[in-house]
Amino acid sequence: MLNESLPIISKIISALFFLVSGILWKKVLTNNTNHTIIFYRTVFSVTLMAIAVCFFIKPTELTQPFTSVSFADWLLTIALCLFSFWGLYFFTSAIQTGRFSFINSIAPIATVFSFLTSIFLYHETISTAKYFALAIVIIGFLIHQREQIMQFKISNEVFLILLSSLFWGISFVFYLKAIQQFGVLYFGLIMECCVLISSYVLILFKDKKTFPKSINQKSLFTCFVIGAMVTGGSILSYFTLTKIPVSINILLGFLFEIIILIVGIFIFNDSLKQKDWVLITAATAAGFLMLF
Repeated sequence: MLNESLPIISKIISALFFLVSGILWKKVLTNNTNHTIIFYRTVFSVTLMAIAVCFFIKPTELTQPFTSVSFADWLLTIALCLFSFWGLYFFTSAIQTGRFSFINSIAPIATVFSFLTSIFLYHETISTAKYFALAIVIIGFLIHQREQIMQFKISNEVFLILLSSLFWGISFVFYLKAIQQFGVLYFGLIMECCVLISSYVLILFKDKKTFPKSINQKSLFTCFVIGAMVTGGSILSYFTLTKIPVSINILLGFLFEIIILIVGIFIFNDSLKQKDWVLITAATAAGFLMLF
């Protein structure tokens, strides 16, 4: 019984880790650039992930990815991780300037991009429910942005979360194959290394600095906690992706939306307008309908 429920328990713990890290992201990004905080956070997560690899993988299996995975698959996985980085970049940009509850609540839009990617790549058939999901998202978006659309604009908050959902939604489609090839821990380490490299490249070219801007001890400690939360959350999330259906992953994610709304409203004092609730409801409904 415990073995059967372990993936679900792991998913719940993973979601809690990501929830805590999301709250800390919002706090630490207040007076810092997002790519600088991503860099410091990832220094810790790479270190912790490397320790996990050495501790949990048998010595005889440490070189397996280098001998059993082709060079082409290595390149594709690295490209996937570099592509996925931009989901994190735009998400933290949205968190930095936007409302915590609103941004996290419309994140299920990523499932729509995952579905559209699957149609393009695998020629999946579109069910009636999925047609409704696409229609609901479009209608919700048009209602929410009707004033900006009339001026040929889009709010920065929605634009950033759409970009984040686009990069993450497309990436999710390819995660499972990469995890099956490299294993949960090695894939997590590759992902974190790619995030570290990407954030450093931004420091080089965007900030025009060889070394990242220094941050105070409180922010540095927060980055360590975020790194620990992300490491644990990622390992458990990748594990559940291979053990339980995507539908269960999504349903558990919906349950945590309620907690996210409570946190945003009561901790960060987010103010949600009627049109915000329309888009949140549309995104949630669309994510649910994507299961059918």
